[in-house]
Amino acid sequence: MKIRTIYLLGQTMITNKSAATNQIKTLSLYYYDGCPFCHITQKALKQTEREVELNIELRNIQRQPQHRTELIKQGGKPQVPCLRIDLADGKNTWLYESRDIIHFIRSYAAEIKLV
Repeated sequence: MKIRTIYLLGQTMITNKSAATNQIKTLSLYYYDGCPFCHITQKALKQTEREVELNIELRNIQRQPQHRTELIKQGGKPQVPCLRIDLADGKNTWLYESRDIIHFIRSYAAEIKLV
């Protein structure tokens, strides 16, 4: 088996992209409308989804206060954009920073296209 990339999701190190893809259960993007970094992230998401369906749930923390509460309680801070990555084993990872989220989304989409 050829090792292509190393992913670090939470405390789990995954040494193969397809293994990472198989372990991801759901993805949720926390955002709000007036945030410029959220806009950049959503634009990249839309461009990526033209090629492959990612099924990322969008969670507006201003319109849906329960999502803001969840972001703070479980993610640890109210920073957006934030991508919640739920793994098949019940664990989750909170990915902050638009640049990191965009990189993850594009890498994940590329792997889905290969499967």
